[in-house]
Amino acid sequence: MLPSPAKAAEEPPAATLTVEDISTQRTALRKEIETTRTALSQQPESASDDTSVRLSLELTLLERLDRIYAEQLRTLQHAADLAKESAEIQTRTQSRRPPETTLKPPYGLEQLDHLYGDLAYLRQARDWLKTDVANATEALREARDTLTAKDRARRATREQLDRDKNDGKAQGALRLSELESRVAQETGQLREAALHTLKTQQGLLAPKEALVEPEFAWLRAHLEFTEAELAAEHTRREQRLALLKTALTEAKTMEAKVARAAAEAERRAEPGEALEFQRADRDVATRRLGVLTAQFERVAELATITEQRRAVLAGRAAGSDQRDWAAANRTALDALEKERTQDAREFVISRREWQELTTRLGKMSATEKRAAPWVEEHARQLGLWVEAGNAELGDVDALRTARLRLKDELGPVAGAFSPRDAWPRVQAAALAAWSYEVFSVQDQPVRVRTILAVMLLLALGHALAKRTSRTLGRRVFPRFGWTRGRSAAWQTLCFYALFLIVLLAAFNLFHLSLTQFSVVSGALAVAIGFGSQKLIGNFISGLILLIERPINEGDVIELDGQQVTVERLGPRSTIVRSAANTQVIVPNSLLLDRSVTNWTLSDDIVRLTIRVGVAYGSPTRDVDRVLTEVLGGHPDVRREPAPRVQFHDFGANALQFDAVGWCCVAVRGETESELRHRIAEAFAKAGIVLAFPQRDLHLNTVRPLQVEFAEPDREAAPEPPPPKA
Repeated sequence: MLPSPAKAAEEPPAATLTVEDISTQRTALRKEIETTRTALSQQPESASDDTSVRLSLELTLLERLDRIYAEQLRTLQHAADLAKESAEIQTRTQSRRPPETTLKPPYGLEQLDHLYGDLAYLRQARDWLKTDVANATEALREARDTLTAKDRARRATREQLDRDKNDGKAQGALRLSELESRVAQETGQLREAALHTLKTQQGLLAPKEALVEPEFAWLRAHLEFTEAELAAEHTRREQRLALLKTALTEAKTMEAKVARAAAEAERRAEPGEALEFQRADRDVATRRLGVLTAQFERVAELATITEQRRAVLAGRAAGSDQRDWAAANRTALDALEKERTQDAREFVISRREWQELTTRLGKMSATEKRAAPWVEEHARQLGLWVEAGNAELGDVDALRTARLRLKDELGPVAGAFSPRDAWPRVQAAALAAWSYEVFSVQDQPVRVRTILAVMLLLALGHALAKRTSRTLGRRVFPRFGWTRGRSAAWQTLCFYALFLIVLLAAFNLFHLSLTQFSVVSGALAVAIGFGSQKLIGNFISGLILLIERPINEGDVIELDGQQVTVERLGPRSTIVRSAANTQVIVPNSLLLDRSVTNWTLSDDIVRLTIRVGVAYGSPTRDVDRVLTEVLGGHPDVRREPAPRVQFHDFGANALQFDAVGWCCVAVRGETESELRHRIAEAFAKAGIVLAFPQRDLHLNTVRPLQVEFAEPDREAAPEPPPPKA
């Protein structure tokens, strides 16, 4: 009988058990297994199904417990081996000898690569064991949770049996519960022992690495490249090349044969599986030939990497060469990572297909094989391809390892700064940046130099267009007799035309044409219509103002009841200056939407009108004569058209006369002011009285006027405050 779970719980954990203890328990367990198996085989046919099922479950649990004991024995053996290894490492650490006494000559690259492999394994094992310890910890936690649940179920079954001791089913259920609890307990001990073993392995990595690193550093500093090592490496390389040449010759012959067979099958147009397999054979043969060719090239590449490593380790490589090697090595490593991932995926698929096809061939009879020879041929082609693929993965891994070691050996010096090599590196970087492709248009590259050239073209073109149009507006157009406003308008139009040519040249540098914008013309029109309505409206209004020229620079216009002078017509707005010397920015569309009075559109001669009121009784003919003399005597009043005086009206308070003359708009204000002064002086000299507002009051004196004196209302009017002292 197995010990009870309560007794088993008192046993020491698996980490402290010995091999003899577990062997003894396993011997007893095997006897129990035989007893249970015998009892199950002796069950009569009339026995109930419950008994057979219980015995079958009990046998399954006992066999699982036996496997757990076997796993515990292996774990204990592994722990013993680790303990022995730990003792050896401790002894080597305490009695450490110099590397030159432990390493054996020749101190060449082969021995260095061996130490590289040891260090790489230890560093990879650190990551592996970290993951394994985390998984083992989680497995131990799950095993303990399972043991808790099984113990709870066992106690519940035992309580049920205590209530009804004659229940046979309850006794069988208790037996199974005890076995399940024991299995869970032994599983927990196994998980605990495995976790202890993994942690022991993890603890040995640092001492092992501490033993290897001094030897690695010493050997790297004392490398000796002997002729014997070089000759042995050359011999190995030549042997590999000879094997690859033979394989390439055979692969070319095979590829040609398979291609002819596939072409013949396609010519006959044979339907069914045969044509598909022959096409697949052609594809596999072509890929195998490509892989063998790549392997042949990698032999030379590996030889180059090995020579570079020797040059770096011997100190024979220049700093610039090392930096170039480091850059090329980084690029090659990235390419190798991608290539290995792709190759591994293809080879896994091909290996699975080959295994399935081999299984199919094993089930086919000789007659079926003779009837479908293409199946066996395809299996042979796939086998050759899988063999080449395995070699390809090995070559890629070997080349990747060599490049990683070159990267490690180039590390301390490849990144060092050298003033002598700085300038070529700067030149190379600047040239690469200058020629960097930012984007493409119609499969034409647009590089950084193109963008800079366009920016420079736009800046210089804008300045040149502005300067040229300004020269035309100031020196050329006035010679045609054009006014200032007309010259300014054509100056702006010339600027737009010249800058448009610059923009077309910039589009040409970007490989753009105006027809390409037709694709987005609809969306662009919608965007302009809704998002840029006012902006485009003002721009078009500006073009209309420049072409029609209803308003020119220097014109005096009346805007919102204010007289202003136009200073500049812009593409979006017009800048005017008021009489208060303030500049006002007016949108171009406003000048077209409203009625604007232009005082100087055709010329700058405007009419001035001064209204004068004289008292009733004044001699009107004399007033007319005096006003005519004053108008004719002012130098700014033009003689043509001639000034005149009009008797305007009989006003309420005066006889109204209008003195009308013509003058330049620029001096209109000053002229009107001076004329008023002269009119006042002339009227005073002639005895003519200027009228002023007056009102006559007529009183009805038929009845006498009644005059009363009333006392002020004291309640309504407050008393004035007393005077202050």
